[in-house]
Amino acid sequence: MIRVSETTVQVMETVTCNNSAGKILGTAVCKMPEPEVTTTEISLMSVFLGIVILASIIGNILVFVVFIKKRCLLTISNRFVLNLSVCNSFNIVLVMPCVLVSLIAKQWVLGDAWCQITGFIMNVVFGASTLTLLVISIDRYCAVVTPLHYSLLVTSQRCYLMIAGVWMVAIVSSLPPLVGWNRMEFQKNKMICTVKWSSEDTVDRYYTLFLVTVCFVLPLLGMLFAYTVIFRAARTNNERTRRSSIVPSTASDDSVQSPLKNGRRRSSTASILARRVSSSGRLGSLLLRREEWKAAVTSFLIVFTFITSWLPYFIVIVLESLLSKATIQHPAVGITSIILAMASCAVNPFVYVFRSKRLREEIKCILLNRRTKVQLISINRTGSDLTRPPVLVNPEKPLHVSATSTTLTSLASNPSNASFHS
Repeated sequence: MIRVSETTVQVMETVTCNNSAGKILGTAVCKMPEPEVTTTEISLMSVFLGIVILASIIGNILVFVVFIKKRCLLTISNRFVLNLSVCNSFNIVLVMPCVLVSLIAKQWVLGDAWCQITGFIMNVVFGASTLTLLVISIDRYCAVVTPLHYSLLVTSQRCYLMIAGVWMVAIVSSLPPLVGWNRMEFQKNKMICTVKWSSEDTVDRYYTLFLVTVCFVLPLLGMLFAYTVIFRAARTNNERTRRSSIVPSTASDDSVQSPLKNGRRRSSTASILARRVSSSGRLGSLLLRREEWKAAVTSFLIVFTFITSWLPYFIVIVLESLLSKATIQHPAVGITSIILAMASCAVNPFVYVFRSKRLREEIKCILLNRRTKVQLISINRTGSDLTRPPVLVNPEKPLHVSATSTTLTSLASNPSNASFHS
């Protein structure tokens, strides 16, 4: 009879657990089964992560090659971009392979010591990457808002201090889990060793809010402010240039209303010249609108890629920290957020480096093994000029660029151009 009673109680507990989603029955605690990732989901995410790793390797290697081969391109602004590639390289070599192995094995197989090291490195690299993006936006803000004083504001010494500050903040903000404020452990819903974001200790949850604020909220707000100012400055500059390029209508009106002057009919050269100037003004207006659109696209692309890559990851860790333990997220959500954050290593070279026309040409010349130090430029003129020897031009030493020929869009996409104006 006792056995029957125990069996009955167990059945009642099972039925109650299935219907109450985690309520306590007597001394038995109902535990909801954790959702698992299907084989299809693991296969898709493994393939996507493999593509991210391959694209990250190719993109960042090209960045290193072009800056090593063309040292003249390693300006102060591009040193920040190079630091971003260094962050990406640490992520590619030390973190991504661990995620891929854990994703395939469905468990951590690299030992507890490497688990602690990987979690720390991942936090440092993620923090350094987002803070470097903030520094790049500040650099471009200075290049656009104060182009004449850019070389005085952003010096080599300050550049290295800012880079050192980025790594210092990233390391300091990642140390607390190793000294008792929260802890590192393997999380199956992310397939990586990282901070226990869903810790039951309230003090440990404060660390999550601290890290999200330092490594995501502040960089995001800084980037939004910087690129909004950059776009407005480009738009204001284009409007000012457009107004100054408008041809006054009085000249053409005078030529029409007073065809005779001093007893002679005026030559049609003036009207032709006015039409040409007017058409060139319209063409200049179209070009300025194109530059304005390019500035908008550049600002939007930078902010959009940052939000797309990092927002899901930080949303997941905030939800894990704030919600109760009974609210279980599907592992595919956490793994996808990790992969999207790592996808920034593949996206950043294309956003910050390969959109520059000059850098694309340099990479093409390096890949095709061309000589770009000396280019022959033939002078197409009439008469004896055709027999003149070609002019030797060194593209690594650009010709003088006037302050009016460089738009704010070019400064936003490559602030190293500011060095030619200051």
